[in-house]
Amino acid sequence: MTATAIPPTGERYTIEELARRVGMSARNVRAHQARRLLAPPIRVGRTAYYDAGHVRRIESIKALQRQGFNLVAIDAILGTQNADADTDQLATLLQRLGLDHPALVYALMQHGVVGRADDGTVRTVRPRALRSALELRRGGVPTLPSLQILADVLDALRDRTDDLVRSTCRRLVDARRAPEGSGGTWEQLEQDTVVFTQCLVGLFTEAFRLTVENHGRTAAADLMAGPGDLDLDLDLDESQLVDNG
Repeated sequence: MTATAIPPTGERYTIEELARRVGMSARNVRAHQARRLLAPPIRVGRTAYYDAGHVRRIESIKALQRQGFNLVAIDAILGTQNADADTDQLATLLQRLGLDHPALVYALMQHGVVGRADDGTVRTVRPRALRSALELRRGGVPTLPSLQILADVLDALRDRTDDLVRSTCRRLVDARRAPEGSGGTWEQLEQDTVVFTQCLVGLFTEAFRLTVENHGRTAAADLMAGPGDLDLDLDLDESQLVDNG
C-alpha cells in the first residue's frame, strides 16, 4: 500500500468512530460492508480506517432507507462497491454544479439523483444515474449538456410512465396469487409490497433496456448521418416505453 492511499488524519475513522459519525451501530456498518454496499476500509498496520467517502456512502444508504427502499433495492440503485475511486470526483463536480448551475441541481434533486446534506453541500444519492450521464462524454458530449439531458429524459419519462406503471401494476395484482400462509397482517402486506415493487422495477428496467437496444442504434445512426443541425428531441414517443419484444 502506498502512502497516498492512507486517508488524511482528519478523515480517518475507526469502525466505532465511523458508527458514531453516521449514527449507526458498528454491526450495521459491518453488515453493509459484507453486502459490498460499502467499500473495504484502508488498513494501516493492524488498524482499519474509514474515510469521508465511506461517510458519504452511508449517508446515501440512509437517505434511500428514509425513502422506503430496503437494502436489496438500494443495492440495485447504488450498486455494490469494491472501491469508491471516483466518489471524490463526483463530489467535486456536484459542488461546482451547485454553485454555477443551481437550477440543474434542483432539477436532478426532483428525481432523487442528488440531494443536499445538512450543511448544504450537494451529495450523490443515485451515483449510477450520474455515471450513466457522464458516460456520454465518451461520445464527445460535454459534462453540462450530459447532465441536462439526464434531467430532461427523467422529466419526459416521469410524465409518460405513470399511467403505464399503474395499469401494469393493476394487471399484475389481478394475476397475483396470495402467498401461502399470508395472514393479511400489516407486516405481511409491507413485505409483499416491497417484493412486488422490486419485481415491478426489474420488469420495467429490462423492458425499457430492450426497447432502447432495439431502437437506439438505428436512431443514433440516422441522426449522425443526417444533414444539417441535429435536433435531439427528448419528447419521447410513448410507444418507446413498452416492451415490443
